[in-house]
Amino acid sequence: MMMSPRPDDGLRGRVAVITGAGRGIGRGAALGVARRGARVAAMDLSDELDTTVRIVRDEGGDILPVRVDLRRPDEIDRALAEVRGQWGEPDILVNNAAVLYLRPFEETDTGVWEDTLRVNLVAAYYLTWRMYPVVVGRGRGNVIAMSSNAGVRPFALETAYCATKFGVEGLFRSLALEAAAHGVIVTLGTPGAKTKPTSMTDAEFAAFPDEERRRYVSPEAFAEAFGYLAGTAERVLSGRRFDLYALSELIRERGWDVPAWLAVQRASRDGA
Repeated sequence: MMMSPRPDDGLRGRVAVITGAGRGIGRGAALGVARRGARVAAMDLSDELDTTVRIVRDEGGDILPVRVDLRRPDEIDRALAEVRGQWGEPDILVNNAAVLYLRPFEETDTGVWEDTLRVNLVAAYYLTWRMYPVVVGRGRGNVIAMSSNAGVRPFALETAYCATKFGVEGLFRSLALEAAAHGVIVTLGTPGAKTKPTSMTDAEFAAFPDEERRRYVSPEAFAEAFGYLAGTAERVLSGRRFDLYALSELIRERGWDVPAWLAVQRASRDGA
């Protein structure tokens, strides 16, 4: 069962930055946060960002497409200035953008290494660092970082990707220890269900046989979890890693008033 396009206005008046919003889980994040009333600054380089924008606007949501190369700090600064000029200071951040190169270690050259590091880890650090003083000053903010099973266990052919996702875990779990005292809630998410690979375009996925595509869940299946985590002020959630699919299922069962203790019990994957 899908939630109605506007389940409530829990994030009304707030501004959210979502990276990698053009497709996949980033599109699910944009939908989930917009449906709760937030204005969404959707950052991506892909032309698929146009599809995300269309879907959100068709549902009555507010979304600003922001083309940005997250490998470049000056581009991030420009993008944030664009968001501020349109809507003011953002206080929700979803660090979702990622690249994945499946390569044997001996073929993981410095170009692959640096690209993976800059998109997956450095951009997440830099965006958070640039927004952090504002949310601390307000005494309110929500930062969500996309992790992965590759952030807690090794995988062959993914040395660069695993290194960055282990880094994401360390960065945002450590930040959570500092941030909660300032009213800023930092959480991590992992899909919890099979979704199409990070680097696969919508067109490439559409070319799969129907039977193969049915093995993957839609990006929309994660929307409720992002809406919940983007709006929470519950400190008990901070620093935890959530199965986004399980959390979304819980919200679809119980509605938006899911107690924090139940979310932790049912969807927390701290030990996974």
